[in-house]
Amino acid sequence: MTDSIEKLRTRISELERQAAQLKRAEDALSESERRLRQIIEFLPDATFVIDIEGKVTAWNKAMQALTGLKASAMLGKGDFLYAVPFYGKPRLVLIDMVIAQDQEMASSYPSFHKEGDRLVSEVHLADFMGRGPTWLWVTASPLYDPDGQIVGAIESIRDITGHKRVEEALRESQERYRELVAALPQGVFECDADGFIQYVNDITFEMFGFDREDFFPGKYHVLQMIAPEDRDRAEANVGNLFKSEKSPSAEYLALRKNGSKFPMQVYSSRIMREGVPTGMRGIIIDITERKRAEEDREKLRVQLTQAQKMESVGRLAGGVAHDFNNMLSVILGRTELALNKLSQGDTLRNDLTEIRKAARRSSELTRQLLGYARRQTISPLVLDLNKTLAGMLKMFSRLIGEDIDLAWRPGKLLWPVKMDPSQLDQIVANLCVNARDAIEGVGKVTIETRNVTLDENYCADRPGFEPGDYVMLAVSDDGSGMDKEVLQYLFDPFFTTKELGKGTGLGLATVYGIVKQNEGYINVSSEPGKGTTFKIYIPRHREQPAAATKESGTTPPIGGTETVLLVEDEPTLLKMGKAMLETLGYQVLAAGSPSEAVRLVRGGGQRIDLLVTDVVMPEMNGRELAARVGGLCPGIKTLFMSGYTADVIAHHGVLASGVSFIHKPFTIKDLSIKIKEALSD
Repeated sequence: MTDSIEKLRTRISELERQAAQLKRAEDALSESERRLRQIIEFLPDATFVIDIEGKVTAWNKAMQALTGLKASAMLGKGDFLYAVPFYGKPRLVLIDMVIAQDQEMASSYPSFHKEGDRLVSEVHLADFMGRGPTWLWVTASPLYDPDGQIVGAIESIRDITGHKRVEEALRESQERYRELVAALPQGVFECDADGFIQYVNDITFEMFGFDREDFFPGKYHVLQMIAPEDRDRAEANVGNLFKSEKSPSAEYLALRKNGSKFPMQVYSSRIMREGVPTGMRGIIIDITERKRAEEDREKLRVQLTQAQKMESVGRLAGGVAHDFNNMLSVILGRTELALNKLSQGDTLRNDLTEIRKAARRSSELTRQLLGYARRQTISPLVLDLNKTLAGMLKMFSRLIGEDIDLAWRPGKLLWPVKMDPSQLDQIVANLCVNARDAIEGVGKVTIETRNVTLDENYCADRPGFEPGDYVMLAVSDDGSGMDKEVLQYLFDPFFTTKELGKGTGLGLATVYGIVKQNEGYINVSSEPGKGTTFKIYIPRHREQPAAATKESGTTPPIGGTETVLLVEDEPTLLKMGKAMLETLGYQVLAAGSPSEAVRLVRGGGQRIDLLVTDVVMPEMNGRELAARVGGLCPGIKTLFMSGYTADVIAHHGVLASGVSFIHKPFTIKDLSIKIKEALSD
């Protein structure tokens, strides 16, 4: 009996101990559940817990804020929840049906993917709680008991709509960037830190002539886009770029796939990731047109400088020639007057004859200076260049000598031009003499004419040229030719490559001045040992050439008995002119100024037949004096004279039709012929 009681007590104690253990376990479980609920409650993501039967056991504040459903309404509920299979175990509940409360959305619900024993999914809802399109990030994990049995599940939901909008905005921005880069007229590239290209836009393929596979990321190095002669400099610049924050701009010679090259401008910058340079990006601009424009501007600058220099020298030459002509007029005129007074056997005749020859040669020199200065007086005629040149061929043949063959190649149906025949003579004679001097021994000189039309493309490469119809006159030789340095100074006055005493350096300067005075252009092509070609372009004239007339230079000196009013402000020239006119038999009234000439006309009772006046004088110019005298003596004729052409009687040196003019210095014979022509007009 005692044993039975003892056993009963022991059993009761054991039961009490077990009960205490169970109570502690229940309390621990209750505490664990409390802590779990507290943790869940303060989770930032909307979170809930379900038991194995699918009933809600926890529903935090974030869940309530997300769905608008309170915990008191949800705890213990689960009959409306949508279940999905989970590893073949008892069903776990997902929140999607709770949120949508619509069975139809299940068909568009995306599949979950596994991350361990967790299910993860992005859910896109067309409309959520009246908020419009919404993106949710959903995760669901099973809950296990101590024995590893699933006793429920915990699910969390995060609203990632803002994040998705940022992603979409970034995607749209990247798309716009790609479209913008693709539409740029410049090349765009990106390369890694080792210089291997990762991206280029479409224009880069066209610019370099590469196929897309040639620019496969990592296959092509950025330095391969640069010509070998510039690679060392480019490599140094890239190294400096990775060491500095500066974004340099540099010009390189680019290399196309076919081996051709073109100039490019590259603007580059570093690609930084977390403060570390990880690559480089840049823009490539083909600057071929810009370089061509710079070259054209430089050509124009050089041409302008040359034109200004030649204009300055031309003004100086014109002024010197004018004063020199006045002195030569006295020398030549007085020499002729002295010769007329001496008998044929007088010993002084030889000396005076040599003086006259020297004066005439000096006169020719001043004529060349005026031709260069474009102040030479000209009387242009409408010419058939072929006929005019054909009549000069014998003279040109004598100029170049018997050892040199002269070839004449006239163009067919040549357009007419308008220029002074004497100027044409000067041009071809100077070019033929130069050609002769460039040929050693036997050689060939070719004179050629042709109609040409210069278009805009041709003129674009030759600054100063204007499009239009021209008659081309070319003089070529197979002589020694010239290098670029000589060509640079070819038309400068007094520049010559000939030996001392064999050239004045005015021949080509004169040609240049004549061509410009006639609004034409001149081109020279030459290489050492390959000869030289001068091409002169004279504007086409629309009128037909006039009938040829006999040269008046063959007419013998003719005197007369008419009364001549001579006006010259230089006293020595006035005395000499009066003596020359009187030698020819004319009655002479001499005036040293325009005002004196007007007084003589007003005060004299005799008839005056001809006014011979200088052009440039104080008080009034020759044209104004002629108008004043013409008003006092109706029908009087006028002969102008000058050491150079003044704009008062000529436009750019071109005499108007009907104007009589004699260039200083002149001989008695020249004066007699011009007076006869003026009186007969």
